[in-house]
Formats: sequence, structure tokens, C-alpha cells
Amino acid sequence: MGRRAAVQGRERGAALVEFALVLPLIVSMLLGIFTGGFAYFQKISLVDATRDAARYGASLKVPPGGIADWRQAVRNRVADLSGGQVTSAQVCADLVTPTGSNTACGVADPPGAASDPTSLLPASVVKVSVVKATRIEFVFFVMTPTLSSEIAARYERDIL
Repeated sequence: MGRRAAVQGRERGAALVEFALVLPLIVSMLLGIFTGGFAYFQKISLVDATRDAARYGASLKVPPGGIADWRQAVRNRVADLSGGQVTSAQVCADLVTPTGSNTACGVADPPGAASDPTSLLPASVVKVSVVKATRIEFVFFVMTPTLSSEIAARYERDIL
């Protein structure tokens, strides 16, 4: 019985030491999961805001103030829908006539956009893109990936 008590005495703090060794790993994994999930949420929100703004721009008539006012209205729409993630200055919005090689706002022309099957003329295209840096933190390192979203939509009002 004396021998058993001696063995238990030597192993008494082993669980605490093991916990102290494993705790930083568990905390870093949880922090990584949390910040990674938040970055993924930001990406989804950014894509949704960009897509909705492109749809908004596709149906928005160019105001009497001209195309600059139209661009600003679409940019503001992305900023409003993003829930404060981006400002209108981080958004590029343009209304173009596709040529097959037009890359306005960093968005390539969609396939087949250079000729509208109903009129046999190029259909106008709304292009919206957003670029935003985010931060993913782990205990030992930090990543700052760039989130981006690019959308092209057919303009529903014939102006160009």
C-alpha cells in the first residue's frame, strides 16, 4: 500500500501538465475556426451584395445626371447591402457594350454577350466588382487574404 501511494503521488500533477500543453493548441484551433468562419461569412455577404447590386443596376434607368450618377447609385447599393463591410469607394460598377475583350472593373465579358440573339446587336452589360482585405488570426500567425467578387449581368434597359 505504501508503494501505491508513492506512484499516485508522482503522477498527481500529470493531468495538469498535459492540460497546460494541450490548451494552447485547442485555443489556436478554436480561434482559427472562428476567424476562418467569419472570413467565409464575409465572402458570402460580399458575393450576395455584389450580385444584388448588379441586378439592381441591370434594372436601374440611367438618371438625367448621366452614367456617373448611375455608377454611384450601384456602388452605394453594394455598400448598403454589405452591412458596412465595404464602402462605395471599394466598389467598381460600369455599364458597357461588350466587345468580347472588354474587362471593365476586372470582369470579362460573359460568353455570347457580344451579340444579343433577339436583336443581333451587342447587349449592354452591367459589371460590378468588389475587393476587400480581411484578416484571419491564429495564435502564432496572421493571414490577410483578399476577398473579391465579380459579377456581370445583362442590362435590361436599352440605352447603349
